[in-house]
Amino acid sequence: MTVYPDDRAIQALKRYDQAETYVSETVVNTVYIDDSKISNIETKTESGMMFRMAKDGKMGKSSVSLNSPGSVDDCLRMAETVLKYSPVNNVFQGYAQPTQAKISAPDVWDKKVENITPDELRELAKILIGSCRVNIPRAQIRVSCTETRTVNSNGVDVGHRSTLVYGHFTSMTVRDHPGEGMETYHGSHLCLDPVFIGQELSRKAEAAAVCREFKGTEKLSMILPPSELGDMLTSSVGSAINGENCKYGRSMWKDSIGKEVASGCLDIVDDPTVKAPLSCVFDDEGVPAERKPVIEGGILKGFLKDTYCGGSTGNGMRRSSVEAQGAYERTPTIKPLNLVVKPGKLTREQIIEQTDNGILVEKFAWPEADELTGRFGLNVRSGYIIRKGEIAGVVNNALLMGNMLEAVKGIEAIGNDPAQMGVITVPTMSFSGTELVGN
Repeated sequence: MTVYPDDRAIQALKRYDQAETYVSETVVNTVYIDDSKISNIETKTESGMMFRMAKDGKMGKSSVSLNSPGSVDDCLRMAETVLKYSPVNNVFQGYAQPTQAKISAPDVWDKKVENITPDELRELAKILIGSCRVNIPRAQIRVSCTETRTVNSNGVDVGHRSTLVYGHFTSMTVRDHPGEGMETYHGSHLCLDPVFIGQELSRKAEAAAVCREFKGTEKLSMILPPSELGDMLTSSVGSAINGENCKYGRSMWKDSIGKEVASGCLDIVDDPTVKAPLSCVFDDEGVPAERKPVIEGGILKGFLKDTYCGGSTGNGMRRSSVEAQGAYERTPTIKPLNLVVKPGKLTREQIIEQTDNGILVEKFAWPEADELTGRFGLNVRSGYIIRKGEIAGVVNNALLMGNMLEAVKGIEAIGNDPAQMGVITVPTMSFSGTELVGN
């Protein structure tokens, strides 16, 4: 590790009851595609620092880009000003204490990402474009290397380095009417398959272009692939297990430790030991990370916490699973490191075969449930209606309504096709209790 705070920041730690300095350095390489053509390839570098402190019950913080000799002094001066005018905080209990690591270092550094060239990025984009039968209005492949260091006045001094690969791809075609498709890739290693992505973009756009509007209202089983389910579970279950939401009474599961909150077939663990964008030995506050059961057999086992909540579980994160830049600007918040839903044994085709009346949603307008209640009412851009185990048609312009915190109690099937989607690894799953409303 070569990244370390400036000595002026280290010396400043001694002036406060509690203080912490965090630095990050990032190199990002991105290739952009517009209208099925490579429009730009760029490299960005970033170095920055955040300083946080507490004194006499007050708290201050500031962050700066380290782009000049005076940046560190500017950061310390601004943080001192914030401290001076901040109200007394009776909740804060202190920053992390030094503790031994609980897991071995996960494999989150890819030499291919570290050494990638513009020509290699261009070739990935060319293969993707050549594999797609329809237009690609917008797409990007972004690969980055990040090194960070957290040092505080309690004696914490920990570093982290990781690579991040993120891809976002859209497609469009016109048949009966416009049809769109979308694919994403999340990972720590450069393992994305441009041929597969191009084929999937084609298939999704072509299917959406022959959709028919759904008529009427019907209770249906909802089948969600990883691409749609990832955000749906993160926004609902991820919010329900957030320790800050529990602390302030916002979580629907705040009083449910040891109680049944989901179907007995559901097991979820927060696992930072595997290849995933946020896997780490210590979180961004310097608290050791570890493998933590969240739901076992439908029973809620625990919440995720940072130091502000007290009793941190090593889930205080600045880094993002999508964007490597800007980590030093973010105050730590509670995030899963890598929620893993235990996969089942069924293929997606087998789940369809055992569904009497259902809808396989290939694309929502925006796949997200309400963070506090779990409720959702989402526009289906492309969905496959299932009758007695067979696909009976493709529909769009319909509203699918339900509640994800209730849906996890009515899980009908869990697939064997897990995929990494940001901070969650999830397979295709089927749920009862949703309603589809058409025009």
